[in-house]
Amino acid sequence: MFDHRLVAVGISVTTFLVVAGAITAALESRIAFSVLVGLPVGILVGLLAGLLASRMLPELHRTPRSILQGAAVVGPIVVGLFAVRYVIAAARSILTGRIVIAIALLAGAIVAVIGLLRE
Repeated sequence: MFDHRLVAVGISVTTFLVVAGAITAALESRIAFSVLVGLPVGILVGLLAGLLASRMLPELHRTPRSILQGAAVVGPIVVGLFAVRYVIAAARSILTGRIVIAIALLAGAIVAVIGLLRE
């Protein structure tokens, strides 16, 4: 359904956002500049996840491949919706963090289900 390089980039972005956000939030009460720890670790883990996805995706069976494709959609959608939220002032009251994450997760689930049904 997707080119494996495109899925690898999406997996990298999604993994970066999850790891950087989790580490930054976990260290927030202990370290004043927790983002300086979370961002580099998120970048490293995101790159490793993207490389691993790029290598493994062509050999995967239908179900894990569809799940990876769905996960690859989540990160770029989050980034895109937060960019829209930043640029368009009227969207800030509508596109809260919870709404953005819910839309991205729903889109990822839809892509995964479509991937399962197409093959």
